[in-house]
Amino acid sequence: MKIISYQKLLNKESVIYVDVRTPDEFAESTIPGAINLPIFSNEERAEVGTIYTQQSPAAAKLLAVDLVSPKIPQMIRKIKELTENHQHVVIFCARGGMRSESIATFSELAGFKVYKLKGGYKAYRNFIIEKLRNYQLDSKLMVIHGFTGVGKTDLLYKLEDADISVIDLEGLANHRGSAFGSIGLEQPRNQKMFDSLLWEKLEEIKDSKVVAIEAESKRIGISTLPDFLLEAMKKGLHTLIKSSLESRINRIIDEYKGSYTQDENKFLQASLEAITCIRKHLVKKIGKNDYNKLVNHCKQGELEKVVEILLTEYYDPLYLHSQNKFDYFDLEIEDDDLEKIKERIIEFISIY
Repeated sequence: MKIISYQKLLNKESVIYVDVRTPDEFAESTIPGAINLPIFSNEERAEVGTIYTQQSPAAAKLLAVDLVSPKIPQMIRKIKELTENHQHVVIFCARGGMRSESIATFSELAGFKVYKLKGGYKAYRNFIIEKLRNYQLDSKLMVIHGFTGVGKTDLLYKLEDADISVIDLEGLANHRGSAFGSIGLEQPRNQKMFDSLLWEKLEEIKDSKVVAIEAESKRIGISTLPDFLLEAMKKGLHTLIKSSLESRINRIIDEYKGSYTQDENKFLQASLEAITCIRKHLVKKIGKNDYNKLVNHCKQGELEKVVEILLTEYYDPLYLHSQNKFDYFDLEIEDDDLEKIKERIIEFISIY
């Protein structure tokens, strides 16, 4: 069995990471693209930990052997399958300890070439933290501004389809920057996963002269942007997109409703929950009476009215306040057609 660092694996081809930690640990954070092959269930790990503290390390190890032994054949069959399809099968646990050591050893004894990740997930996480702390971004950022609903995220997709490098921060965070936040999405990604995905994206686009990105505040979802990226956004090219209120309303409803095409009632319920989550902020901004009207509109299924109120009374004023930081935009485009907006931006970028 060869112990290898994450840094040395970066230039290797056909790499698959095997996370042998518990499902809970895997769900909380892992190396992007890794598969979970847990040596212990969540409950089993807790049980081993209890025996370790209440009895002795020796008793805990004996229990671990009893729990793991029946699983070994199935786990080794999975490792065999992975080695048949990947040149580098890399096994890791929390710190490169007994969990990854045991599975890697059994795999080697069965005749399969595997690697053990030096330092486990902790070493990988420290690598990501250090890389982002000292990251040197050489690309010029094309920062896209605009009211909520002008289609900034869809515009990024169109630019990417046209071979323009983009960083979709909301996609990386799995969170949309509005009251409807995570409607139709899974849980927002935590800081660890966001950082990992951001670093991978930065490495992917590092040779690009210009990279399109949506204007964001320091916090997005439950994650925080690194300082170097915020600074690069300040120094970037700034584009302001404007579109009609009607198109913004329709675009927002279409975007968030898309995940609930089979059940509109679920969408209405999710919308109501989203509004309730920011009740304190809405009441402070639009007053209790208008907030209650907003809730009633939502309960009646009057989503166009709900979105209109949220835009004109809440999000637009917030945006105008943040826009005061910019007294000049390198490019301003007013259009409801994202295709035309895309072409204008591509034309503008071509001079760099």
